[in-house]
Amino acid sequence: MAGAYILLLVINWNEYRPRLTPLNILLSLFLLSFAISTFTGVDPYHSFWDNHERMLGLFTIAHYVAYYFVCSSVFKNWADWRLAMRIFLYAGSIAMFIGLLQVFNPGLLLNQNPERIASTLGNPIYVGGYGLFLAFVAFLLFIREKNVWWRASDGILGVLAVLGMFFSGTRGSMLGFAAGLAVAVVGYTIVLRQYPKTRKVLLAIMGVGIITVSIMYYYRSADFVKKIPALGRTLNTSLSDVKASPRWIAWSIAVQSWKEKPVFGWGPNNYFYAFNQHYNPKSLEFGYGETWFDNAHNIIMNTLAVQGSFGILVYLGIFAVGIVVLWKNGYLRQTNPHLVAVGGAFLVAHIVQNITVFENPTSYLYFMFWLSMVNVLSGAKAEQPALAVNKSKEQNQKTAAQGLGGQSKKMEVKFYPDRPIGAGLISITAILVVIALFLFNVQPARANKMTLRTLRQLSTNPALGVTTMREALMFNSPHIDDIRSDIARSASQILNSGYQQIGKERSKEILDLAYDNLMKNLNLHPLDIRTHLTISQLGQLGFIITNDPSYLFNAEKTMEDALRISPRRQQIIYNLAALKMQLNKASEATTMMEQTINDNPKISESYWRLAYIYRSTGQNSKAKEILDRAQSNNIVFYGQEEAIVNDIRKAISSTGTSAHAH
Repeated sequence: MAGAYILLLVINWNEYRPRLTPLNILLSLFLLSFAISTFTGVDPYHSFWDNHERMLGLFTIAHYVAYYFVCSSVFKNWADWRLAMRIFLYAGSIAMFIGLLQVFNPGLLLNQNPERIASTLGNPIYVGGYGLFLAFVAFLLFIREKNVWWRASDGILGVLAVLGMFFSGTRGSMLGFAAGLAVAVVGYTIVLRQYPKTRKVLLAIMGVGIITVSIMYYYRSADFVKKIPALGRTLNTSLSDVKASPRWIAWSIAVQSWKEKPVFGWGPNNYFYAFNQHYNPKSLEFGYGETWFDNAHNIIMNTLAVQGSFGILVYLGIFAVGIVVLWKNGYLRQTNPHLVAVGGAFLVAHIVQNITVFENPTSYLYFMFWLSMVNVLSGAKAEQPALAVNKSKEQNQKTAAQGLGGQSKKMEVKFYPDRPIGAGLISITAILVVIALFLFNVQPARANKMTLRTLRQLSTNPALGVTTMREALMFNSPHIDDIRSDIARSASQILNSGYQQIGKERSKEILDLAYDNLMKNLNLHPLDIRTHLTISQLGQLGFIITNDPSYLFNAEKTMEDALRISPRRQQIIYNLAALKMQLNKASEATTMMEQTINDNPKISESYWRLAYIYRSTGQNSKAKEILDRAQSNNIVFYGQEEAIVNDIRKAISSTGTSAHAH
């Protein structure tokens, strides 16, 4: 689209150039903020490209901003936007329909959560946000459509969108939907001030809504309310629940990180580094899955941390300016009242939703689309039919007057004639677009396919997988760091379970190839402790395979570096303590493990690991003391932990507490 838009600018610059509007300025500042924070942050490479999972680096954001300006410049009036929104609605409804199929067939399209739908988007959060957007699109089309068949289809697809959002089980989307409805009702009571009967109906709807929500909140503990998808979870979430959740920890760390880098932040997509540096040992109480946050799960807190004060002011300014522009022009009777009420309502719904989640590739697509629509249709001449630049000046004046109901027949319309363009310019633009597509789309896709082939080969025939592994690691891609990590993790798992079958020589070849490439990642991302952990695992495997102690010493150094980056993360300490034991540094291991208990005495793993170290070194009395301390702190061991503790107690009972290591 950008390539085609460049040609449009050459053909008729005055007709298609970006205008100096408040939202255009804010979107330009948003891109500027993202760029400044990218290159002043702690990991510019990661901020620029991001990773395979999120893909929201500066490179991608620039595409979305370009998309915003293309839409703002090419779609001229309500007829244009109506067509674009209808296409958006029908395309999105396919995703919503597939989501509904997952309600009855939870495993469809690899959906991993039987209680929530992910449709084709892979994440219930994305489905919830998309359904929220489509619901507002459907309503705006429905309320402004005169054709009965189009209205019927808009209404049906609107219900489908709400159902998709509903079954996604996303609390943020439900909260956003409720907030958006409330703002829409209030907005309509204001813009329809000349229609007292309609306003009374709206106020009655508002009252019924408040009463309904109040009743459901009062009975929120009832089973029938709890079983309602999304709504049950939303109504049963209290402030105390939020404060006791891992997300509250993530939000607190975001604020703490912002205080360190208050102006431009840590850099987009670098919240992970801030979270690790300020890691709170309480996080492990919720399980290992809640100790890894690459996003604060709150757009305001996350933007504050990664883009600083400048970034958050610009981001919030986009919403504020969008709403103000709508209402200002609505007050002047220059914007359709439905657009004023619904347009502002969705902006509120979107920001409320994002308080519990984050922007993503799907949300940026429809958010930029909606902002562009607000930018264009809130203009004074937005409802005018588009003027054909190849018509005469008189014909355009007549068209404009007809678009205004014939009220301004003497209206002067500026006429901008087209410039002819040659085949040379078209060819050059096409070549540049093809090169860009090849470098940034085709090549990464080829690299990803090669990576998948490597992972498959390693899992089925590791001995023959070395060749494809080497080819994949040499293939150029902006996400080569992700490719290295994926292959190294897979190689670590395969070697851990089957190095004996693979053979020492071939196992070492796989090991060294994975290890060397992870060291390249460490040079590229020195603060990424996930790389440190994988290198440590490979180092321990290297010692097992080759009996070469240098692997252990290198792993120890790597984990000590990781501990300096994230000083209180238990996973690093557990790993490093185990290495210390292998290197006969028991006193250092016990000191570190004692610190984990002091940091958070509620983590059961810290107790049995320390007791195991004391038992292994013959200090049975100290081992017993640690287990007794765990009991006094009401620590309960389950499963494998319980079995380990029982073994330690049996060993202490059989040898006595006076035994000591020699």
